[in-house]
Amino acid sequence: MENVAQTKLRLVREAVQDNVPRGHYCRIISVSAPRRRFPIGLVSVLLTSILVYLPASAVILRLAAGSPVVPVERVNRSVTGAGNATARPEISEPSIHTPRVPGTPPRPLDRVVFPLSVRKVVIDPGHGGAQHGAVSESGMAEKEISLDIALRLRRLLEGASFEVLMTRETDEAVGLDKRADFANASSADLFVSIHLNWIPRQELRALETYVLGPTDDPAVTKLAARENRDSVYSLSEYRLLLERIYMDTRQDESRRLAKAIQAELYGSVRRINPLVEDRGVKTAPFVVLVRTEMPAILVEVSCLSNQEEVKLLTNDDYRENIAQALFRGIHSYADNLRGSEEKVPKNGRQE
Repeated sequence: MENVAQTKLRLVREAVQDNVPRGHYCRIISVSAPRRRFPIGLVSVLLTSILVYLPASAVILRLAAGSPVVPVERVNRSVTGAGNATARPEISEPSIHTPRVPGTPPRPLDRVVFPLSVRKVVIDPGHGGAQHGAVSESGMAEKEISLDIALRLRRLLEGASFEVLMTRETDEAVGLDKRADFANASSADLFVSIHLNWIPRQELRALETYVLGPTDDPAVTKLAARENRDSVYSLSEYRLLLERIYMDTRQDESRRLAKAIQAELYGSVRRINPLVEDRGVKTAPFVVLVRTEMPAILVEVSCLSNQEEVKLLTNDDYRENIAQALFRGIHSYADNLRGSEEKVPKNGRQE
């Protein structure tokens, strides 16, 4: 197949042979028109136009056909013999420019770019009213302990200049959707739901904190089903719930908050309750975590299935110790968010 240079030379040669036989004029023969004569200068202009615009035409045709454009670097002509011109085009290797593509995807925006802060915290004491939650063998109800610890935590946070709202302040039943809607309408910065666990193996003592996400742990699935049984969502809303679980971008901040609280809680409780187990941060599809629009966690601060822990929970100092651990976790997260070097006070008061 001819390249661009070869096609150009062939057209010039054929034009000269056909239209300039001899003399200073050329003849153009037309079927529908009489024979006319044109000056040789006009033929020269036409030939020059072919030489100039042929490369551009070739580029346009290549682009229209979807073929890559191969630039012609140089064409060398050598003269052999007397009056015989022979063209030997020398075309360089194809030089196709390839855009530079970054080797790694763009990094997420660093949080230090914006001066963020935590001002408003919603505390959610689990259960309430006719919803007792977990109940120990001695009759201690989850709804009572979670409210007591929540009230203590509110006092500590308000002492550190946080604005605190509670989904319930008394022994009343509040729907799971109402709790989340309350936090969203309040434009809260954080949502902390306080619960107490029940584990079939009653000898276990466990602390764990949850963030929104799917789970394949049967025990966590049962726990989520138990906590979500009071929800009022219909089948038509099920897809929206799933979308929030798998696509929510708040999970990173929720996980940071959960890690801070879990670390403080375990470090504080094990000094009094050395057999407690640190189960870390887990994911679960709790409804209150699905519906809220801010970083949100659900923390299981104790086990009502373990009789030794139930005895500890009857002590006001032990409940206060749990509340202070939650406070330090929230305070630590807030300080980290705004890059503060200030130490978190252990007594719950700003120094």
